[in-house]
Amino acid sequence: MGERRKESVVGVLVSRTIGIVVFLILLGILNILAGDYVQTPTFLRIVAFLNANIGLLILISVIFLVGDLFGALPFPLNLPGPIFGAVGAIFLVMFLFRLFSLVGEITGVELFTLFERTLALPVYLLVFIIALIGGYIALFADPYQERHS
Repeated sequence: MGERRKESVVGVLVSRTIGIVVFLILLGILNILAGDYVQTPTFLRIVAFLNANIGLLILISVIFLVGDLFGALPFPLNLPGPIFGAVGAIFLVMFLFRLFSLVGEITGVELFTLFERTLALPVYLLVFIIALIGGYIALFADPYQERHS
């Protein structure tokens, strides 16, 4: 059986925070490039899309961060982790639907608008349920390692 290494709370906090900061730095570089150096309409649209969704992206990161922080705690305290993971998955799918819509606008394919309007609520519910069940299965899958680590 493969051995899983459990991260510490500090390790989770530091690594996820570094990830958020690196993303923000890269977005800043893209904004500088979009303002002064690159004038391609598609590139400008993508940068504008990322700027418009920065709040959602940070929210997704924070929700997954909180879920990972709970996941780094010992057994009874890690039970809320999968709930945060499932909520984060919903927001991630919401962002992906917005991204599909952007791709549809850029390419002229109208199929992607179907996802955002018609199928959104059933997909959100399905993603939440699957992520929640998967999170709890992963949590209880290897209780032996939890007790002996």
